[in-house]
Amino acid sequence: MPDKDKICVKLVKLYYYHQELKGFADITLQEYKDNSIYRRAIERVMQLIVECATDINNMLLTMHGNKGATDYFNSFIDIAELNIIPMEFALQIAPSTGLRNILVHEYEEIDDNIVYHSINNCLDYYLCILRGFRTAGSVL
Repeated sequence: MPDKDKICVKLVKLYYYHQELKGFADITLQEYKDNSIYRRAIERVMQLIVECATDINNMLLTMHGNKGATDYFNSFIDIAELNIIPMEFALQIAPSTGLRNILVHEYEEIDDNIVYHSINNCLDYYLCILRGFRTAGSVL
């Protein structure tokens, strides 16, 4: 499958993960804390969103003749250096990869308040990514 097609497949997945997370946007902090199903679903979808986006970042890097990023955080910085996204936005979205790392590697130390309050940021940042690719076909 050509690289452009792989990126499009990932973008579709990112869109559906974004829609799943959007379904939880209106729950309260107390509902989040009281419902382990909500917590685990939100944690997992946020993890998948970040991983999907960083996969796209790495595909873009290789399409432009670069090696893949050294880590999730730098994948956003690296594509900004290629002028695919603005550096200011890269510096805003890149820290979301830290939450992904906590969700994956330090499961028992997850702060429910941080995850809950990250939902809207995740929705906003990754919606920008989706909108950007819809209007930036020349990147592909």
